[in-house]
Amino acid sequence: MFENYPFIIFQEKTFDFVITIAFILLLVTLFGFSQKAPEYLSTLDYYLKIYICLFLIWRFNPFRSKFQFTNLDAKISFNAGLFILASTALNQYMKFVEVDIVSKIKQTFFNNV
Repeated sequence: MFENYPFIIFQEKTFDFVITIAFILLLVTLFGFSQKAPEYLSTLDYYLKIYICLFLIWRFNPFRSKFQFTNLDAKISFNAGLFILASTALNQYMKFVEVDIVSKIKQTFFNNV
Protein backbone atom coordinates (compact mmCIF):
# COMPACT_ATOMS: atom_id res chain seq x y z
CA MET A 1 0.00 0.00 0.00
CA PHE A 2 2.53 2.63 1.16
CA GLU A 3 6.29 2.39 0.91
CA ASN A 4 6.79 4.19 4.22
CA TYR A 5 3.78 2.88 6.15
CA PRO A 6 5.59 2.86 9.56
CA PHE A 7 6.42 6.53 9.02
CA ILE A 8 2.75 7.32 8.38
CA ILE A 9 1.76 5.53 11.62
CA PHE A 10 4.46 7.45 13.52
CA GLN A 11 3.34 10.70 11.92
CA GLU A 12 -0.31 10.06 12.80
CA LYS A 13 0.48 9.25 16.45
CA THR A 14 2.73 12.30 16.73
CA PHE A 15 0.06 14.51 15.17
CA ASP A 16 -2.58 13.18 17.60
CA PHE A 17 -0.24 13.85 20.53
CA VAL A 18 0.52 17.41 19.41
CA ILE A 19 -3.17 18.19 18.84
CA THR A 20 -3.97 16.88 22.34
CA ILE A 21 -1.25 19.09 23.84
CA ALA A 22 -2.61 22.07 21.89
CA PHE A 23 -6.14 21.52 23.23
CA ILE A 24 -4.83 21.15 26.79
CA LEU A 25 -2.86 24.39 26.43
CA LEU A 26 -5.95 26.08 25.00
CA LEU A 27 -8.01 25.05 28.02
CA VAL A 28 -5.28 26.12 30.43
CA THR A 29 -5.09 29.47 28.65
CA LEU A 30 -8.86 30.00 28.60
CA PHE A 31 -9.22 29.26 32.31
CA GLY A 32 -6.10 31.25 33.21
CA PHE A 33 -4.31 28.45 35.07
CA SER A 34 -0.88 29.46 33.78
CA GLN A 35 0.85 32.67 32.74
CA LYS A 36 3.15 30.82 30.30
CA ALA A 37 0.45 28.72 28.59
CA PRO A 38 -0.51 31.41 26.03
CA GLU A 39 3.13 31.73 24.98
CA TYR A 40 3.50 27.97 24.56
CA LEU A 41 0.16 27.76 22.76
CA SER A 42 1.16 30.51 20.36
CA THR A 43 4.46 28.79 19.55
CA LEU A 44 2.84 25.37 19.16
CA ASP A 45 0.07 26.85 17.02
CA TYR A 46 2.63 28.50 14.72
CA TYR A 47 4.63 25.31 14.13
CA LEU A 48 1.51 23.18 13.77
CA LYS A 49 0.20 25.51 11.08
CA ILE A 50 3.54 25.32 9.24
CA TYR A 51 3.47 21.50 9.45
CA ILE A 52 -0.12 21.33 8.20
CA CYS A 53 0.64 23.69 5.31
CA LEU A 54 3.67 21.68 4.22
CA PHE A 55 1.78 18.40 4.61
CA LEU A 56 -1.14 19.63 2.51
CA ILE A 57 1.17 20.99 -0.18
CA TRP A 58 3.10 17.70 -0.32
CA ARG A 59 0.15 15.31 -0.20
CA PHE A 60 -2.27 17.18 -2.47
CA ASN A 61 0.02 18.63 -5.10
CA PRO A 62 -1.22 18.15 -8.68
CA PHE A 63 2.05 16.58 -9.87
CA ARG A 64 1.54 13.30 -7.99
CA SER A 65 0.42 10.41 -10.12
CA LYS A 66 -0.65 7.99 -7.38
CA PHE A 67 -2.75 9.12 -4.49
CA GLN A 68 -4.65 7.33 -1.76
CA PHE A 69 -6.55 9.27 0.89
CA THR A 70 -5.55 7.98 4.35
CA ASN A 71 -6.90 8.50 7.85
CA LEU A 72 -3.99 10.87 8.49
CA ASP A 73 -5.00 12.93 5.45
CA ALA A 74 -8.52 13.22 6.83
CA LYS A 75 -7.28 14.27 10.28
CA ILE A 76 -4.93 16.89 8.91
CA SER A 77 -7.51 18.25 6.47
CA PHE A 78 -10.08 18.56 9.26
CA ASN A 79 -7.58 20.24 11.58
CA ALA A 80 -6.53 22.60 8.80
CA GLY A 81 -10.13 23.77 8.63
CA LEU A 82 -10.24 24.16 12.40
CA PHE A 83 -7.02 26.17 12.43
CA ILE A 84 -8.29 28.48 9.70
CA LEU A 85 -11.46 29.03 11.71
CA ALA A 86 -9.53 29.51 14.95
CA SER A 87 -6.99 31.88 13.47
CA THR A 88 -9.67 34.11 12.00
CA ALA A 89 -12.76 34.09 14.19
CA LEU A 90 -11.42 33.15 17.61
CA ASN A 91 -8.31 35.33 17.41
CA GLN A 92 -10.45 38.32 16.48
CA TYR A 93 -12.75 37.55 19.41
CA MET A 94 -9.80 37.30 21.81
CA LYS A 95 -8.44 40.64 20.56
CA PHE A 96 -11.86 42.21 21.08
CA VAL A 97 -12.11 40.79 24.60
CA GLU A 98 -8.56 41.94 25.42
CA VAL A 99 -9.25 45.48 24.18
CA ASP A 100 -12.54 45.52 26.09
CA ILE A 101 -10.87 44.37 29.31
CA VAL A 102 -8.00 46.85 28.96
CA SER A 103 -10.43 49.72 28.35
CA LYS A 104 -12.50 48.73 31.41
CA ILE A 105 -9.37 48.55 33.57
CA LYS A 106 -8.22 51.98 32.34
CA GLN A 107 -11.66 53.39 32.90
CA THR A 108 -11.95 51.93 36.41
CA PHE A 109 -8.49 52.78 37.72
CA PHE A 110 -7.39 55.86 35.80
CA ASN A 111 -10.64 57.85 35.59
CA ASN A 112 -10.90 57.93 39.39
CA VAL A 113 -7.48 59.57 39.81
